[in-house]
Amino acid sequence: MKFTEAQLESAIIEHLGAEGYPHVLGAAIERQPQEIEAVIKQLEAYSAADLYESNKAIMKLVSDGFLLKREDRSQKDLYIFGELHIPETKNIIQQNRT
Repeated sequence: MKFTEAQLESAIIEHLGAEGYPHVLGAAIERQPQEIEAVIKQLEAYSAADLYESNKAIMKLVSDGFLLKREDRSQKDLYIFGELHIPETKNIIQQNRT
């Protein structure tokens, strides 16, 4: 029997769920524009002078993940990892910059 990536993902999600870690799709997470801006500012802080090292560090953040400290201390900090391409937030970011 061939074990596919989808089967592995499903097994991990099931295992984490049994351990008390719920699985939530990214589209279902309510995003705050100020939190999105905080991530963008963190990424923009990398120097363009050494593009290779900056890209390497950013890719490490994306692949390993990073902790996003929330401004609202009543909410838990978020651990961000995986794909950061969030098309539905692009318009929110652009609206906040104008």
